Amino acid sequence: MCGIFGIVQHRAGAPPSEERLRETAHRMRHRGPDGSGIFAADGVGLVHTRLSLVDLNERSNQPFWDDTGRYVLIYNGELYDYGALKSKLEGLGARFHTTSDTEVLLAALIRLGVEETLKQIEGMFAFALYDTKNELLVLARDRFGIKPLYVHQSDDAFLFGSTVSSMAPWIPLRANALTVSAFLQGFNGPVSGQSFYDGIDFVPAGGVIRVKRGGAVERSQYFQLPDLVDPALAESLARLSERDVVDTVEQALLAAVNSQLVADAPVGAFCSGGVDSSLIMAMAARSHGDLQVFHADVEGRLSERSAAETLARHLKLNLRTVAVRDHHFVDGIPAVVEHYEFPAFVHPNTVAVRLVSHLVHEHGVKAVLTGEGSDECFMGYPWLVPNLRASVSSIPGRIVGRMKRMVGATRQALPADRDSALARGMVNGFELAIGSASYGESENGSAGAGPTTDFARGGELSYILRLLLHRNDTQGMSASVESRFPFLDSRVVRLAANLPSSYKIRFSSKVGDPEHPFYRDKWIVRQIADRYVPASLSRRKKLMFLTNAFERTRIEDAFFEGGFTQEFFGLTHRRLRYLLANASHPLRMRLLHLEAWGKQCLRNGTPSELADRLAKHVKVVASL
Repeated sequence: MCGIFGIVQHRAGAPPSEERLRETAHRMRHRGPDGSGIFAADGVGLVHTRLSLVDLNERSNQPFWDDTGRYVLIYNGELYDYGALKSKLEGLGARFHTTSDTEVLLAALIRLGVEETLKQIEGMFAFALYDTKNELLVLARDRFGIKPLYVHQSDDAFLFGSTVSSMAPWIPLRANALTVSAFLQGFNGPVSGQSFYDGIDFVPAGGVIRVKRGGAVERSQYFQLPDLVDPALAESLARLSERDVVDTVEQALLAAVNSQLVADAPVGAFCSGGVDSSLIMAMAARSHGDLQVFHADVEGRLSERSAAETLARHLKLNLRTVAVRDHHFVDGIPAVVEHYEFPAFVHPNTVAVRLVSHLVHEHGVKAVLTGEGSDECFMGYPWLVPNLRASVSSIPGRIVGRMKRMVGATRQALPADRDSALARGMVNGFELAIGSASYGESENGSAGAGPTTDFARGGELSYILRLLLHRNDTQGMSASVESRFPFLDSRVVRLAANLPSSYKIRFSSKVGDPEHPFYRDKWIVRQIADRYVPASLSRRKKLMFLTNAFERTRIEDAFFEGGFTQEFFGLTHRRLRYLLANASHPLRMRLLHLEAWGKQCLRNGTPSELADRLAKHVKVVASL
């Protein structure tokens, strides 16, 4: 994993400022501490900072050129199947000078073309290919949006980068008023389309952008979620025996794990104590002689440390643990928001991910396997599981409702209610209302027919997943650590998309979960896990994130005085006091994180300045 940045100046007659390119490289040094490179020509500048994982030699540093000097590539990510692709390209006459996936990707883009290469490669990536002859820039992002990529477009220039801060030397960073408004109304933040910054957008997952210097910008999609739906595969899976289906998914996941262990630098694994990370860790341990594993112990009565230690003992591995205590949820805000680059309210566990990532870095490990993606593919979220208890308790209410309809007393949804919902949707770009269909809109705005299977109906594989991936990327890379996701191997996801729902959620008389009695979530994942880990781990219920620190956070009004929020909304002291006196606790917490983001990312504050203000005015109390 690395950091990339580029600028195409449409009207320039000289190269972009090398001083500013070097400043941009400095801002991305955490994403690539092992080296940096700059290319500057008439109207074009490229920056790359490198985290070396494959071919650690300087010969694989970027920007990376082809032998003719016509094409140059900067690339963030990993291709897990580059060995097979390399052999194929050698058969077509390509010759290689390194053992890196970077050179393989460049050769494929040149020989096979962009579209064909994107169809064939397996991995996570955001890359920029520049053709110096035709003055054409091509950007692309992986299918599920694992690697970040932002763009800014104006009449004068087109910019792109792995981070928003990489653009700060070139354009002023200003808050996007619509996104801020949506956030304060309950939206957890964008992961597609417009960002929290005015004029800076996300390249969509599975997206391609072509920029002709001095010309138009063209956008397209090489991948959309409906592409995963394969009636022939679904029919084939339906004909298999139950055991054969479990075997098929197991072999696909095992192949993904083994491919993602490939590196010339140490690779470890996160161990949360849940079934997903436990399974990935156990699979990895079978083929990795000395797997290093790491756990963030959020201390309290619901700590998962015991489960993580049970797994480590079972696999005969040494578990390394970092303690996450109440004060970290305040102390950690400056460092978290500096790299998250948005208000981080939605994920309290962002603090834990950052702390455990720094533990990983301290032990010389550069990449870790994680269990992210399982819940989204195999229906592991609690709200996707039938709740018999709630259904029974709602029967009297349903009877009353039917009686009211019979006598004409049911109130229809008022137009004003619908209008309010639509207005809120306009503010956040309908990212939640449209759900998974917003993943990969075509240029004419049509998302096409959605998947016919159940795996993405609620947007779990689009919005929720991309929020989690943003958390993992930004906090992992704050410590120069790459996260890898075997459950998001496209072959695993394709199987999940075409599995009958009975392999994901299944009735079972043995399930005693009081919230979802008699239903087993992620059934097939747990069946596979039974083959690798103790039943006490393979059958553990999903506990989400075990802290209520945000609910116990107390914020003095003085924290906001003279701050970003007051200035942005033009509030007098009297109006600020009115807001704080009447705001609910959840709104005060959103205001806290908005204020921290504004101070840190827009006002050019330092983490120490924000930390001092937080220490003075914010604390987590012992109990509610």
